Amino acid sequence: MYPFLHDVPEKAAVPPGTEDIMPKAVPSAPVSPASRQMSGLPCLRTASWRRAAPLFRDMDSVMDVFLERWTVYMQAAGYLVFTTARRADCIAACHSLTNHIVRHLDAGYLPTFERLAGNSDNWAQDLVASGLRHMRRGITGTMYLGCFKTFIHALEDAVHALSPGRRGSPQRILDDACVLLRLYGAAFEEIWMEVCLTVQRDEHHSDMDEVLRRLTLEKCRFENVLNTTSDGVLVMDAQCRVTTANRSLRQYAGENLTGRTAWDILGLESDSPEEFFRYYPVGQTVEVTPFGGDLVFRLSVSSLGDISLASSGEYLVLLTNITPHVAQREIMEEVIRARTAALEKEKRQLEEMNITLRTVLNNAAAEREQSRAELAASLQDFLAPALARLVNTQDKAARRSHAALIQDQVHRMLGRTGGNSDAGNRRLARLTLAELNVCRFIRAGHSTKEIAAAFGISPETVQTHRKNIRRKLGVRGHDAQLAAFLAAHPFHGDETPSRGNDEGHEIG
Repeated sequence: MYPFLHDVPEKAAVPPGTEDIMPKAVPSAPVSPASRQMSGLPCLRTASWRRAAPLFRDMDSVMDVFLERWTVYMQAAGYLVFTTARRADCIAACHSLTNHIVRHLDAGYLPTFERLAGNSDNWAQDLVASGLRHMRRGITGTMYLGCFKTFIHALEDAVHALSPGRRGSPQRILDDACVLLRLYGAAFEEIWMEVCLTVQRDEHHSDMDEVLRRLTLEKCRFENVLNTTSDGVLVMDAQCRVTTANRSLRQYAGENLTGRTAWDILGLESDSPEEFFRYYPVGQTVEVTPFGGDLVFRLSVSSLGDISLASSGEYLVLLTNITPHVAQREIMEEVIRARTAALEKEKRQLEEMNITLRTVLNNAAAEREQSRAELAASLQDFLAPALARLVNTQDKAARRSHAALIQDQVHRMLGRTGGNSDAGNRRLARLTLAELNVCRFIRAGHSTKEIAAAFGISPETVQTHRKNIRRKLGVRGHDAQLAAFLAAHPFHGDETPSRGNDEGHEIG
């Protein structure tokens, strides 16, 4: 997060050529606790050290406090604008000091100022290596030392954020832990000042040139990657004013984009940063048609502050051209609409067919009911009376006539005869045997006198039979109409007499 701890590895190696300037020891003359107190150096008794040092095992629980306070102190000191490190580097920096404090405790290594300043166990190696790397990148030794002081202050605030009751320790133990931090901080200042003096004497400009050359190469490589991508990329501040734009975006929006608002460059609907972030929230993807054209882009806004605390307030806007995908999607939607319409049409046709089928089934049911009713009527109106006459008639010829009529009606019911004679056959069944015998002679063309002579009755009786027959058959008019009706409605078993063959018939 901060320059003197940028990309510090877990166990940093000593930069090449600097082994001889790493301090190993200072004058070994012992310094009494009283002398340290009088000189202002941090002083901590053994018992207090043993109680305070274990607190640094719990620093992860207050890591957010440490990061927040370090940001505040760096901003106040004016160092934040020079920083580019990541959050992970800040955490690693914290561990690089607190882990040594815990390691000294576990090893029973009482940390006095002279021991720590001697750096005999290389506890300050990571911090020194980080500082040397930053000095090669243009950070002065004084600035690095100032950053380290803000680092110690932030750690003290984090220590005080620990629960006073943790491990059963009173507030005094937290204060002792802060004294222990200042002890390590004072020792590192001594080490660092000696390193700075050595570097100032032995520093070579060629090394600085090499570092700058590498940084330039890294910068060019980054710009090449940024400009090679086909996606449009721009970086803007919290006011949505563009600070960087890649070549792909400039091809759409033109040059001279720096300082202009994002919505003005992209041609989007917005009048203020608040409105822009409301329409295009951070972390969400929106389809837009920028630049006043027909091209469709997928727009996403990301916060760079989520990657680096130093980039808080900066946002990356990514524009991906998805016009071909949208066109394909519209084609697919059109196909789906067409198929949906076809399915809806087929559904309607099926529904209509269902309605028609129900109508047919209902009509068929009605016809069946009608057929049953007609059959019942036929049985009641014709077959039952005809059977009754057949049973009650002793004359063989009459029985044959009635049987023939019954047979004819049964054939009609079974569908073996035409339907045009149904009504006539029902009317024929109403005639008596004498009337049926007269009908045979009428159909054969015999006159009234011939019929009277054949049956041995008077012509008046034949006329009475004719009248009754026409009434029962529903035939009006002269005898020719009656003869035509009888000719159109023959009945089975009918023995129509011919002229000159009238014997054997009588009116019963």
